[in-house]
Amino acid sequence: AGGIAVTVRVLLVDDHTLVRQAVAQMLDMHPALSIAGQAGSVAEGRQLLQSQRILDGHGAHTVLVVDVSMPDGSGLALAREARRASSQVGIVVLTMHADDTALLDALDAGASALVRKSSPAEEVVSAVLRAAESPLTFSAAGLAEALRRRSEHKQTPLSVRETEVLELLAEGSSVAQVGKTLYMSESTVKTHIAKIYDKLGVHNRAGAVMTAVRMGLVGDTGSPR
Repeated sequence: AGGIAVTVRVLLVDDHTLVRQAVAQMLDMHPALSIAGQAGSVAEGRQLLQSQRILDGHGAHTVLVVDVSMPDGSGLALAREARRASSQVGIVVLTMHADDTALLDALDAGASALVRKSSPAEEVVSAVLRAAESPLTFSAAGLAEALRRRSEHKQTPLSVRETEVLELLAEGSSVAQVGKTLYMSESTVKTHIAKIYDKLGVHNRAGAVMTAVRMGLVGDTGSPR
């Protein structure tokens, strides 16, 4: 990413003050990067985007670095707003868990990159520089595999039993309630849940339900399509 001839302005949105300050310090040390603004919530982030005229369609040589989990919503919603308004702004999404769901959600939101918070400093810096140069090119470790799994799962969805378990999970049933409804032991239910997570490439119930709804395996309320 040596082609940056102008200073890249970075807008940093993360609710953890210490993390935000550490990331800001790290990025500010790079000669091509300058922190132009910081925010600690989705609402503050939106104000920052407005003040920097990103929501008016500007954004050349500007990169939004945003955390996924925020106290007042998802950073992906902010990423989506920024991308809808501007094709020029770079968007780097930070996350604790870079599973298939996080990857594909960031891709769908129009991000330029997804980076784990545990990544080395150079990785975050190079993601920001790449995002400034190629805002509409998405890069993330494991992307090809995640896309392949999504395509495979569309062709080979969950088994009938796994779908029944997932429908009940989507309705908010506990493991014990699923077992009672489907006449299974709790350990059998947990085995089905582990297989569902594995097939959908997620690590928790919320991810499984969101992915299943997006893939059309269950309806918004957990009812089969």
